[in-house]
Amino acid sequence: MKPLGRVLDQRHGARPRRPRWWLTVLALAMSLSMLLAAPAFAGDSAPGTLRIGGDAHYPPYQFLDEDGRADGFDVALARAVAADLGLEPRFELGEWEVALDRLARGEIDLVPMFWSAEREQHYLFTQPILIRHHALFGTRQQARLESIEGLANVRVAVQRASLAAEAMRAQAAHGVTLLELPSESGTLVAVARGDADYALAPVGIGYYAIHQFELDNVIALSPPLLERKYVFAARRGRADLVARIDASLERLRADGVQNDLYVEWIGNLNPHRPRRWPLLAGGLAGLFAVGLGTYAWRRRTRPARLAFAAVGDEHALMSQLRDAIAADRLGFMLQPQVDLRTGRWLGAELLVRWHHPRRGPLAPDAFVPVAERSGDIAAMTLHLVRCGLAQRRHWPRVEPPLHLSVNVSANDLADAQLVDAIIDACAGDGAALILEITETDVMREPERVAEALPRLRAHGIRISVDDFGAGHSSLVNLRRLAPDELKIDRSFVVALLTSRSDQAIVTATIGLAHELGATVAAEGIEDAATQRWLAEAGCDAGQGFGIARPMTADAFAALLRSTPSMGE
Repeated sequence: MKPLGRVLDQRHGARPRRPRWWLTVLALAMSLSMLLAAPAFAGDSAPGTLRIGGDAHYPPYQFLDEDGRADGFDVALARAVAADLGLEPRFELGEWEVALDRLARGEIDLVPMFWSAEREQHYLFTQPILIRHHALFGTRQQARLESIEGLANVRVAVQRASLAAEAMRAQAAHGVTLLELPSESGTLVAVARGDADYALAPVGIGYYAIHQFELDNVIALSPPLLERKYVFAARRGRADLVARIDASLERLRADGVQNDLYVEWIGNLNPHRPRRWPLLAGGLAGLFAVGLGTYAWRRRTRPARLAFAAVGDEHALMSQLRDAIAADRLGFMLQPQVDLRTGRWLGAELLVRWHHPRRGPLAPDAFVPVAERSGDIAAMTLHLVRCGLAQRRHWPRVEPPLHLSVNVSANDLADAQLVDAIIDACAGDGAALILEITETDVMREPERVAEALPRLRAHGIRISVDDFGAGHSSLVNLRRLAPDELKIDRSFVVALLTSRSDQAIVTATIGLAHELGATVAAEGIEDAATQRWLAEAGCDAGQGFGIARPMTADAFAALLRSTPSMGE
């Protein structure tokens, strides 16, 4: 992982190297000329300033540290966005409700928050920063719950003006009493004190509070609930700002900056524990008066110890991941893929998921890079191939057959034993499987990879180049891999309707792939207009939230049985 300081230094000076094929370089030059010809950035802020508001008591996402400075994952990401756009960030964290009011009045530009249909009536949202969940937290003596609909005649602590509060208001008819508090972490403290029966809070915040305040008797009592996009929100009328933030987020994702920040702030949830606050002496009022910034991660004050803790945490995480694979506890979701011309479902891409027994749901960025560094990625890949193919046997039998796509690093195909194991897992039905080769690193043993490809194809297994144009893709690798499919990276799709350079890149990629005898799939399709544009441009397949969100294996099997084509 690159040091964050070096990443941001690169942002202020020369951009990090992003190897691409020659057409991408030409398109980037076109983008630069368009940018230079565009009018200066217009908005509510003073020229050159980006004002970010939020909750001062929301670690590890946003909070004020011991010195009163804004910090956290949201703050670090917003700072990187501002640097990428050439703007000066100004953070104005305070009370959550005040931040929402100031955003609506245009006194600040951005506030990180959960998406909801109710909020969408008041704000504009960027693309998702994360996908986050809530959970019901209670004491160990209480029974497990499956949903908020099962609550009746209980006291539930929620943060005021939060997504949890919105979700729980409908339960008032069942005798549920809401205890509305200033902070998310405070809701778990209320449960520990007996002031509430349950707390409905974001999973990450809940586990953070349990660790930081040593709430040993408080646990999550439900599966992940209220899956929602976590976004930056701007006031209505600021579509220009949202478009620029989206473009910046795509660059930060492609360059690895967003991943680095996630691993630093959220993926390594092992903060140094400060002295315990005397909860019973001060009560909730004392906790809120001091502010949760008192319990912020002390990375600056103990860098050596924290560096050691991060290394130890990675080893522990890898050991736990190995156990999860061996015990079949590693999960996955399926994102449907559709034929853009006919609307027929083509299959699905397998997306790995891990619900850690202590940390809760972990995003792939939090553990896949660890598996790659430790050399255990091959075992994880094989496990997912086997699990996915087992689920595919429950899908309807249609012609042509539905496929399952699984991501695999190009370098892993140099492992002859892994290739043999993948072929064996197909059990003579290789046409069911597409291996999506990701080029997150330079191909180290291209000759061995080249040797593996004919063996895989001899068994009907197809090859797709994932995130084409955004990794280490090159014309040399394209010739070497001779893929059956190219997947256009979502960074070229998200602004497709408004970006001439992205349109040129996508059109050229489609033409190039078809000339080479490959099909083309587009990732990140968010709306029907983008889907129509791609279909008219000759793109063969697509996936994205505008088509179908990732779903469980059972849900996807039910979708195939009930609706053979999209829109039926």
